Amino acid sequence: MKIIATISTTLYKMEKVLAVILMSVMLGSIALGVVFRYFFGNPLTWTDELAVYMLIWLTFIGGSMSVKSGKAASLDLVFERVQLIWKKIFLIVGYACVILFAAVVAYMAIQWISNPSIQTKISPGLKISMFLPYLAIPFGLVCLTVHSFNHFVQAFTYRENDLADEGSEVK
Repeated sequence: MKIIATISTTLYKMEKVLAVILMSVMLGSIALGVVFRYFFGNPLTWTDELAVYMLIWLTFIGGSMSVKSGKAASLDLVFERVQLIWKKIFLIVGYACVILFAAVVAYMAIQWISNPSIQTKISPGLKISMFLPYLAIPFGLVCLTVHSFNHFVQAFTYRENDLADEGSEVK
């Protein structure tokens, strides 16, 4: 299952680049909005909308990245106090639940954004198709599914000393 790990790591690297771009665009949009509002007295109507869409994308990508890097919220208090076999069971069941949830919601989101009424809906400020902001939902959930599946497969060979690597940054 080395290919799954490779796909997950490659996807994570792409997410990191995308997150930097999204954050930069969001920061630039907010700064531009402030400059035009307070220095020129002529507020731009689209800057706030763009910042919101960038934040939505960042939220879904960041959630996926947190699972990949092992920095998502977890119950370490319980996990650290049980035997190795129970740790494996918790990891396998937990990641199976995440995979099931993310895959089902991603499928539903793909069905939803495939609807012609969504594809023809136009944003008020930017005048772009709402398909682009809504695409963050299935994209983030598909990435989350891939990362969770990678962890699910790795959970079968989990060892005690894997805890030290779990929170480390993925290279």
